[in-house]
Amino acid sequence: MVKDRYLSPFIIKDLKDKMVFVGGPRQVGKTTLCRNIIAKHFKSPSYFNWDNRGDRKAIAASAWPADAELLIFDEIHKYRQWKGLIKGEYDKLKDKYKFLVTGSARLDLYRRGGDSLQGRYHYYRLHPFTLAELEGIAFRGSVHSELPIGDGFHQKAMEALDTFGGFPEPFMKQNVRELRRWHNEKIERMF
Repeated sequence: MVKDRYLSPFIIKDLKDKMVFVGGPRQVGKTTLCRNIIAKHFKSPSYFNWDNRGDRKAIAASAWPADAELLIFDEIHKYRQWKGLIKGEYDKLKDKYKFLVTGSARLDLYRRGGDSLQGRYHYYRLHPFTLAELEGIAFRGSVHSELPIGDGFHQKAMEALDTFGGFPEPFMKQNVRELRRWHNEKIERMF
């Protein structure tokens, strides 16, 4: 099951004017957001994952499908010269394609300093699910305002979030055994 995310309408709107970069922690749902939700709003989206050998070759050859409207580049920040490649392709092809770039939390590190991409993109950071997102409570503009919990508040959503956390995989499965497995695998990979 795929759940629409709070950033979707903002990303779709911003893709009309500039490239969009989506960063955030691993397993937060960046690829799912871009491939299964955002891409539905475009005819013939094309997805390229730097971790896939065939996609790497297509990226290196600038072999973009002629009928594509949206180009999605996943994990391209692993390529040492990714900024130059994206900048060159965007500057040349921005009237033909929309560009959506996703990557881990490290994608944010490349924004600092002399950014050759400055002015060409909007950056979004995707976070794990929150109670407000799960309850469909719209962002009101101030991070300091309290979460409006009233008649529409659902105890069940709060309990599920408390038990399974906000990362999409364990939250959507809502299975304690799968949650333990997910935690154990994350810990094993960290240490």
